[in-house]
Amino acid sequence: MLFATRCLVLLFALVAPMVVAGGSLALASEPLALAGEQSTDPPDGTPRGGPPELSAVSLAEATTASIAIDGQLDEDAWTGAPVATGFTQRQPEPGDPATERTEVRVLYDANAIYVGFRCYLRDPSTLISRMARRDDFIQSDLALVAFDSYDDGRTAFVFAVTPAGSPRDFLIYNDVEEDTSWDAVWDVATSIDDTGWTAEFRIPLSQLRFRADEGAQDWGIQFAREIVHNGESDFWAPFPPDASGTVSSFGRLLDLRGLRAPRRLEVMPYVASKLERVPGDAADPFYSENDLGANVGADLRYGLTSDLTLTATLNPDFGQVEADPAVVNLSQFENFFEERRPFFVEGVDIFQFGNTRTFNVDFRPTFFYSRRIGRPPRRSLDGDFVDVPGETTIAGAAKLSGKIGGWSVGVLEAVTTREYGQHVVGDGPIERAIVEPWANYAVGRVKRDFRGGQTVVGGLVTAANRRLADDPAFEDLMPSSAYVGGLDFEHQFGDQTYAVSGVGAFSRVNGSASVITDLQRAPQRYFQRPDNASSSVDSSATSLSGYYGQLSLAKIRGEHLTGSLTYTDIAPGFDVNDLGFQFRAGVRALSYAGSYQDNDPASDLLNRWRVNVFGGGGWNRDGDRINGYLGTFSNVQFSGRWGFFGNAILIPAGTSDRLTRGGPTATYPVGVRTLIGMFSDFRKPLAFEGGFNQRVDAANEYDRYAFGTVVWRPNTTVSVELNPELGWEFDIDQYVDTQDDAAMTATGGTRYLFADVTSQNVSLGMRLNWTFSPTLTLQFFARPFIAAYRYENYKQFAEPGTYDFDVFGQDTGTITRGQVEDGTFVANAEGDTFEVDPGDGGETFRIDRQDFTFRSLRGNAVLRWEYRPASAIFLVWQQQRAGSIGSDQLDAGTFSFGRDLGDAFRDEVENVFLLKATYWIGS
Repeated sequence: MLFATRCLVLLFALVAPMVVAGGSLALASEPLALAGEQSTDPPDGTPRGGPPELSAVSLAEATTASIAIDGQLDEDAWTGAPVATGFTQRQPEPGDPATERTEVRVLYDANAIYVGFRCYLRDPSTLISRMARRDDFIQSDLALVAFDSYDDGRTAFVFAVTPAGSPRDFLIYNDVEEDTSWDAVWDVATSIDDTGWTAEFRIPLSQLRFRADEGAQDWGIQFAREIVHNGESDFWAPFPPDASGTVSSFGRLLDLRGLRAPRRLEVMPYVASKLERVPGDAADPFYSENDLGANVGADLRYGLTSDLTLTATLNPDFGQVEADPAVVNLSQFENFFEERRPFFVEGVDIFQFGNTRTFNVDFRPTFFYSRRIGRPPRRSLDGDFVDVPGETTIAGAAKLSGKIGGWSVGVLEAVTTREYGQHVVGDGPIERAIVEPWANYAVGRVKRDFRGGQTVVGGLVTAANRRLADDPAFEDLMPSSAYVGGLDFEHQFGDQTYAVSGVGAFSRVNGSASVITDLQRAPQRYFQRPDNASSSVDSSATSLSGYYGQLSLAKIRGEHLTGSLTYTDIAPGFDVNDLGFQFRAGVRALSYAGSYQDNDPASDLLNRWRVNVFGGGGWNRDGDRINGYLGTFSNVQFSGRWGFFGNAILIPAGTSDRLTRGGPTATYPVGVRTLIGMFSDFRKPLAFEGGFNQRVDAANEYDRYAFGTVVWRPNTTVSVELNPELGWEFDIDQYVDTQDDAAMTATGGTRYLFADVTSQNVSLGMRLNWTFSPTLTLQFFARPFIAAYRYENYKQFAEPGTYDFDVFGQDTGTITRGQVEDGTFVANAEGDTFEVDPGDGGETFRIDRQDFTFRSLRGNAVLRWEYRPASAIFLVWQQQRAGSIGSDQLDAGTFSFGRDLGDAFRDEVENVFLLKATYWIGS
């Protein structure tokens, strides 16, 4: 933790002298609603023209000694407490009084805050009460309370429940963004009667963050209710669709007295047992048909103060986490997968950095990509049999986060252990080798709020340090260290109508000359391009550094019109990929967007509509325009909650400095993207969304995809979701290989080989959620995926600065299909090799047939029982099947849904069974 502490001190030193800006986005993930005869009078104590106010009642001053959480609100303290009423609609009639009456009361004692909702319904038969697993959004009536206990106008802890008792909780940060992974330990009960329904919340003070004070203090607070049958979302503190922020729109909770720092120590140990059954070779000394293992560890949360929390994990286990989807990637860039591991997902909001307030942006990197921690080992081993772990062990990780006065602080530190692999060569002995060294990862983040959160300034530092001395092989395999530091700001003005925001960052990566050379030649920068006038490879360099900057001006609030203008500048040497994720360096870009929306149309047929216009352009450091587009997107929702959406994007011809993968620049042709789709009313038991999009260009390339989502809720406890997708693609510029040949003078003595590729793919995501009770749930997910790629017309790039190709056997030379036997090429119309005579005096060369068909079937089932608050037992089954038709088979590259799906179920199977139990210890 010493390095992280130094980082935090450095951040304070950088940021403390500055006063700049801050920003936000929007509220609870979906609109919320209510019930009963609604009063149009303002709530008790509401100042005219100001936010509504409600006084909390201390149980120490009431006749009730304690509150039983049973959903009845029958204690005397509830009857005598001030009532929050006067809710207004956000949807469907913004600003109108709610159609049903809602009453809310707030009590508190030394340990908890109590909130009581009485949700009236003039017609109880209209109540929609569905049950779901915790934090799952469903179309159900809902009651919600949100506390701005920091009283900073930017952060809120949100708690909600359906009439069936299914809870949700999440965190709002930056006034508008949400962290749905945030979980608290709290209690709620509901009851339904012939006048509506009731919800009774008990939220321990230990789950909130606030300033401990023996005197009186006020918090921000919001109450909301969702009435699904008429699509109504009602809020106590008015929250119109054109509001610039969520938390800044809250009302006030008054007269909280004597709030002392609660004892906040939570420990959650776990034990887990896992059985893996995978196919293998009986001769493999590392293979076991039944691989049984056990694991123990713990998570810890400790409140250093009432508003500063330390979270730690020791030997974390993520066995219940859903597997990544299978994909086919023919590009030079790595895939970006969503983080799913609970420790890294929860509370990550404080570490977000670099997101300016904009509606359209290009080339923005991710500064903290937590999947770099615990990634698969990067050193491969050779041998007849090899055993390498699938991920690097995380020995421990800790997060410190919270607020100190107006400062928001976050520090994360993680340590991954030295990882070993084993291999056998021939009849030799089993040898053990290090495949990943010890590593330390640290992130420090700090922000300072001014002007009630309308101005925010902050900073970030990240660091990755590796102990490469563990094995000399690592010196030329990965950087020894990588650092990033930066500042960001946001400033709102014009009554929170406009915002200017910006980011500035600097990176430095250290390593051997070989590693830094590889970074210079990597797809993010390609310094080796022969026509690169602005950068060149320095093979003696032992470090790489650069800067990043972004500035945005946005109109973030308006009844109808919003928009933004954003400029981005990334230096060629900028790199955050050791602890972040970045596709591109060495680019300048300008992007813009404008939106006109009407959330309360005069027509009774319409519920809302929106039209967006957006565009942008990007240039490399040589001044070549490498990116450009101009588009529009529209959607309309009718009064029945169904509607249409669509877009059209024009892509002018431009320059590609990535097509030849380090070779000369090319051009790309003008193209058009279109999308059209529709959606139904998702309040109904059966609902769907679907559409079709395509890309076509002047070279007759195309991408065509049909997609959809179907949700079926046969009853209040079961939901079934299907996500089918069908795709067809044709490209004439699929990269194949690079061949050095002095005869190819047009492209500098190198042949850049390409092919036409035609592909078909299909996937079908299937998800079942069965909620037996709010504490007992079953989740099942499966996704078959099939992709077929057929390569034709092998060709070479003809001339720099063009989009011209010479097809072998048509435009130049000859190409013959065959196979290699004892080193000799033999012509064969069904072979898996092509021999090419380029026809320009160059050497004959061979190209392996590239066609393939890939299939995958992945699924998992999780039975989760929360047998006591925050303590759970998981029973998990994961299955993976994968197979392919390789280029040595005649039908490679062909697509047959029935054949390939059937083969997917016949492929060898990997089964993993996990039993895991956690036990929460706390108060």
